[in-house]
Amino acid sequence: MSTGRQILSLSAAPRRARIIVCGGRDYADRVRLFAVLDALDPVEIAQGDARGADALARDWAADRGVPCARYRALWEMEGKAAGVLRNRRMFDSFAPGGVVSFPGGRGTADMERVALEGRVWLLRIT
Repeated sequence: MSTGRQILSLSAAPRRARIIVCGGRDYADRVRLFAVLDALDPVEIAQGDARGADALARDWAADRGVPCARYRALWEMEGKAAGVLRNRRMFDSFAPGGVVSFPGGRGTADMERVALEGRVWLLRIT
């Protein structure tokens, strides 16, 4: 079964994949994020190097000894488009198997679109 371009449940999401973790800057449910990533057991993660879900994902990776790539938005150089441009840069450069999305706003929704357009699976945590 192909898992590309699908929104999956946690039970259906592949284990031991390379994943992008995204979510809101105000996302603070450390227990939930850690439980989801523990269940997925990724071999490597990437995140947008912001506060909230990104920071929690960095903490999880450091605690578990999992490689974690950081992709900062270049606000000074790219202005208001920096978050969207960062999401595409991260997706293209990191080449994930899937994206795990925690609650967030427009930037999170954009990363979800990038995942589905890029034909990888998406796990949306609500």
